[in-house]
Amino acid sequence: MRVTIKTRQEDGLLPSKKLYFTDCTVLFSEEEKAIVQARGLGQHYFVVGSEVPPPRGSHRLLSIWLRALAPVVLLGGCVTGIGMSVAGNGRGGDGLTGFAFFAALAMYLAGFALNRHVRIADQPQQTITLQRLLGNPNFSIYAIDNATTKVVGEELRATLARVKDGLLVNRNIELAETFEL
Repeated sequence: MRVTIKTRQEDGLLPSKKLYFTDCTVLFSEEEKAIVQARGLGQHYFVVGSEVPPPRGSHRLLSIWLRALAPVVLLGGCVTGIGMSVAGNGRGGDGLTGFAFFAALAMYLAGFALNRHVRIADQPQQTITLQRLLGNPNFSIYAIDNATTKVVGEELRATLARVKDGLLVNRNIELAETFEL
């Protein structure tokens, strides 16, 4: 098993906000891949920290407001557009109705996407299966600061050492023993 652990720093939305991640790549040897396949160990897993920063409270509130106000924008645009058409400004009413439709759709989809992000970011851990590592050997773990990335890296080394030991124990099936008590 070849493991590469590195620390990554990214700028947040504001340049003063820094995000820290521990990136890990786990490459199994051919023997280890064969052990996982032969013994059916693909569903075995280990748990590590989340790959995304925790959500801010404003994200949750914003997703609710976007999804709640989308129908109001659509209804308001339609009513105003019909009113403009009745008043004799047909092109302006059609344009406003069309704009309101796309604005409401964009608001609803943005609220839905933000809600999904909040739901994913609320998960404090991620589960990494051996089968996933066979197909995609890369994963990341979010850390609040650079010092935490070092701790996460050490914990990850210990966890992956246990995974390696577990694979080696599963290499051979023990023969039957006969003994007297």
